Amino acid sequence: MKNFKQLLIWGLVALLFASCGFGKMITRYPEVSVKLENPDLENKGGKVEYSVKGTVPAKYLKKKAVMEIEVPVLCQQDNLKAKTVINTIKLVGEKSKEQGTKISWKNGGSFNVSGSFDFNESYEDQEIYALPIAKLGKKSHTFTPINLGTGVSNTSSRIGFNPSMGESDLANSDNGTVLLFAPHEYKVEYITQTAKIYFEVNMSNMNWNLALNRDKASKQVITDFCDYLLQLLQEGRVIDKVVISGWASPEGEESLNQGLSQKRFEQGKKWFNDQFDKAVKNYAKKNKIKLKDISKPEIVFEDNARGEDWNGFEVAIEKSSIAERNKILNVVRSQTNNEQREQKIREMTDIYQEIADMILPPLRRVEIDLVCKKNLYSDEQILELINSDPAKLSLNERLYASTLTKDVAEKEKINTAIVNDPNLQNDWRAYNNLAILALNQYIEAGDENNLTVAKNNLDKAAAVSPNNGIILNNYAILYVLQGDKNAAKENFEKSASASVLPVKQDFNLGVFKIVEGDYTSAKSMMNNRSCEYSVALLQLLNKDYGAAKQTLECAPKDAKTYYLMAVLAARTQSEQDVYNYLDKAVSIDGTYKATAKKDAEFKKYKKSEQFKQIVQ
Repeated sequence: MKNFKQLLIWGLVALLFASCGFGKMITRYPEVSVKLENPDLENKGGKVEYSVKGTVPAKYLKKKAVMEIEVPVLCQQDNLKAKTVINTIKLVGEKSKEQGTKISWKNGGSFNVSGSFDFNESYEDQEIYALPIAKLGKKSHTFTPINLGTGVSNTSSRIGFNPSMGESDLANSDNGTVLLFAPHEYKVEYITQTAKIYFEVNMSNMNWNLALNRDKASKQVITDFCDYLLQLLQEGRVIDKVVISGWASPEGEESLNQGLSQKRFEQGKKWFNDQFDKAVKNYAKKNKIKLKDISKPEIVFEDNARGEDWNGFEVAIEKSSIAERNKILNVVRSQTNNEQREQKIREMTDIYQEIADMILPPLRRVEIDLVCKKNLYSDEQILELINSDPAKLSLNERLYASTLTKDVAEKEKINTAIVNDPNLQNDWRAYNNLAILALNQYIEAGDENNLTVAKNNLDKAAAVSPNNGIILNNYAILYVLQGDKNAAKENFEKSASASVLPVKQDFNLGVFKIVEGDYTSAKSMMNNRSCEYSVALLQLLNKDYGAAKQTLECAPKDAKTYYLMAVLAARTQSEQDVYNYLDKAVSIDGTYKATAKKDAEFKKYKKSEQFKQIVQ
């Protein structure tokens, strides 16, 4: 203010001694208008766009006079000597020989200038001025600075991430900022052992003297089924389910066939229960265990009375050696209902003996499918062995065990045991998992030592599996937590293009598009995820304040979220909310006091006592 007072004094002195014409320019100076079209300048991608417009009244600028206006000028209020001049407009009288914007003596005129300048953090709390200087002949006068605004907002740089833990199946989809476990590569596979028992036409009783049941191959199928059942008991394997399906050949009447398939299914279920009881007795005998001491496992049955096997009939005809098989199929398929199809089949059995002898009999059957996991252990057994005897488990099973528990300490114990096993240290996955567990602990507790532990484990993982998208993703989040945005961006980019397990990183790279000022691309890449801080930031910068408010209300609440809520409140003139949210932000993270003191977003509130108390 001292410099400004001096300028004012010199202006009055000049007024006393200037010629009459020049003196009138000085006295009428307040009639000259200079304004920023948008006084709320903001950083967008490292650039600050501005547009200045002004008017000169009629009979103001002498015909040979010149007025130079430095605008915009940024400086601290009391330090014009350290000013930053962005541009200069030269206004010239209509008879001036200098180049510039001509201003009519009679009518006056207007002027404008626009452009952009590089953002500097020092601009956040500086004043924005226009500094006019008038010249006429040898005389000149520097006018009082015109204040155009205060500060340049830097809200676009306040990007933030909310890392969370997720399983490795997120690696190939866009799921925000996620700490990724390594894939355990354990797959649950199933084995099905099938027994088939055949029936006479229109019969549902078991007849082991039937030709199909006496067939050597059929008898071997039954023997293999029973042996497998005993093997499962011996190995302690779990039978997931038993699927029993009763079928009928399609030449009979439909309702009769449905009843036959139901009765055949019931016979098949009874036969299985008998074989299961025999297997349990054999198991007890072989292992010298009393039958009463054996806990018989409960079997889950899937019951099916399938009715007529039309598909089986067509497949059998197609595979047969009947010369006119295509004609037979066309005749059957052309019928409009099952009753007509059944009639056609009965007619053709009189013509083609092979249909009666070879095609239809195998369709009269019951199928018993014994379904169990191919894997040696159930999930429950894996969880038990990981603590009692982990050596019995494969590496993939041990990594899988880590996913079966929500206990973070248990996950850490399992993965630590893996990296301590000298036979397993050439695998990257447990190192990666320990790294993200450490990063998650840092997020929850803020212990810097966890960042060191995470970095060491990621380095070991990367040494085993370089250019791995999951590892690079977790490196990026490590750098996010350390505040190194450039390194974070670089690693997110590398993660997306990795040669091993690349991770889709549209959301995370979209966040950096905000910093670059490309809000359109950011919106497209981030896909308007709900309840996400960075989405709310983008909405605020796009002046979609209603959407930003809704997003922030459900976003995770931390210091940066409350601070952005305070900025939103300032932009929407909700004064009390400014103070409430800012107070919450600084109570969580005291560094926001210094941030708020210079933040141009709060320029309307900085003189209030409530604001001062919060940031002091």
